[in-house]
Formats: sequence, structure tokens, C-alpha cells
Amino acid sequence: MRRGAHIIAIALGCAALAACKPDAPKVAQKAQASAPVAPAPAAANAPLKDWLAGSWSFESSCASDFIAHYAADGSLDNSGEMGSWALAGDTVTETIRERYDAAASENAAKVDPPLTRSYTIARTDQDHGTITYQGRKVPMLRC
Repeated sequence: MRRGAHIIAIALGCAALAACKPDAPKVAQKAQASAPVAPAPAAANAPLKDWLAGSWSFESSCASDFIAHYAADGSLDNSGEMGSWALAGDTVTETIRERYDAAASENAAKVDPPLTRSYTIARTDQDHGTITYQGRKVPMLRC
């Protein structure tokens, strides 16, 4: 074995033995503690706008084709209807400027004039809420 390869093999062996020491879990815990942590989803008590930002299903599961994506920057893709959203109190106002219609075309068509609709939202917990649109309550599920 060449001298450089031998030194690498010894270093790897020492590293493996060091991992077996009783202090190894502490070292691993420290490494895990210093690793970057992914931000948690918006907590149930976050401002309503922050809570709403994300993807939502208005059906019983996220396996649906009908998912609304409320981006933090105010853009919206509501199951192929694209535009923007704004929140005032508990009222969301969507302004739809483009609509994707797979039957008619593979491209989004401009909506002229833009479609505007408003509804209220109520937060139940971090991942559930209710939309009330035209008097009808619809459950929502974070995806």
C-alpha cells in the first residue's frame, strides 16, 4: 500500500473508532444543534396573512387537482386561475387576470376584465380553516 493511502486508511479507522467513544453522541448532538434548521410552518397564532401563505385544498385531502397557492408576495394560482390576492381583516380578495383552460388551449388566457371575488376566512388551527363564500362554508386544508 502506498504511504499516502495508508495514512488515509488510518485516519478513516481513527474516525470510525472515535465515533464509538461514549462522547460520540454528545459530538453528534452538537453537530446537529449547529446545523441549520428549516423554518417551521406558520404557527396557528401567526398573523392571518402569514398563516394563509402556502398551498391549500378545499377538499378532504391534498390529493386533489384543486389546490390554491397563495404566495407570500400576493400572487395566486387557484387551480389554474392566476392573479393576486390581498387580505383586509379576515376578507380575502382575489383578482384573477389569467385562466388556464386545458380543453381550449395549453396556454393561459387573459381574463378581461379581471375577475374579482371576495370571501372571509377563519383559522381553525395551523393546518385547517374555513372559507365562507356567498354564504357557503368550505373547509380548507394546508397541503
